[in-house]
Amino acid sequence: MPGDPRRRQKKLERRSAKRKEKKHLVARQQHVSPADQMTAATRFPILDCAIADSIRDEGLGWVILSRELPNARVAVAAFLVDSYCLGVKNVVLAVVGRAEYDERFRRKMRENPCPTVPPADARKLLEDAVAYADDLGLAPHADYEKGLLLFGDVDPGQSNATFTFGKDGKPLFVNGPNDTPERIRQVIAILTNSCGPGQFHVMLGGPAGMRLVDMDGLDFEDAEDEDEE
Repeated sequence: MPGDPRRRQKKLERRSAKRKEKKHLVARQQHVSPADQMTAATRFPILDCAIADSIRDEGLGWVILSRELPNARVAVAAFLVDSYCLGVKNVVLAVVGRAEYDERFRRKMRENPCPTVPPADARKLLEDAVAYADDLGLAPHADYEKGLLLFGDVDPGQSNATFTFGKDGKPLFVNGPNDTPERIRQVIAILTNSCGPGQFHVMLGGPAGMRLVDMDGLDFEDAEDEDEE
């Protein structure tokens, strides 16, 4: 016996309304600033909070905080921490679907060991890293404050964790693959001014690999050649 056409029509209308509402929600989210998105997300529970082991072992790694939102979406703030020198070097802010979150963020957390930690520990690490870099005259990534909003009222004062910065008692600047010769010059000039000659280390990397630089014989032309290859 065929189904009731009116009931089927109502079912189709409900599905269409749900699709339209989802599209409107996505459109609204696209017009909301990242800071407002992070602030609004604090109403929802924390999904993941993790610190990469590589921050301790190699001086560079990610701190990730995420919150689970309605409609199978996730708000995430990921901070690239350079504990040797630069503090918070990069920040990624996103509101994504759960599947994309699992692929982009959780997969990387599995590939690069990122143990789960209390949110107070993660916030304390970030604030301590930024304070260390600030003492050297180096500012955090432009989106650092926006990303910090996702922590909401998490109090770093509740953390008993301790973190070490610098390498062997001195700042160590390691240039990244996207650092231009001008950026390298800028960081070295800031460190020279804040620390004094001989009170920090520089390691430059190119296709031939990393090399510790003798500051007395530093040749920026070599740095330019490495970046251009």
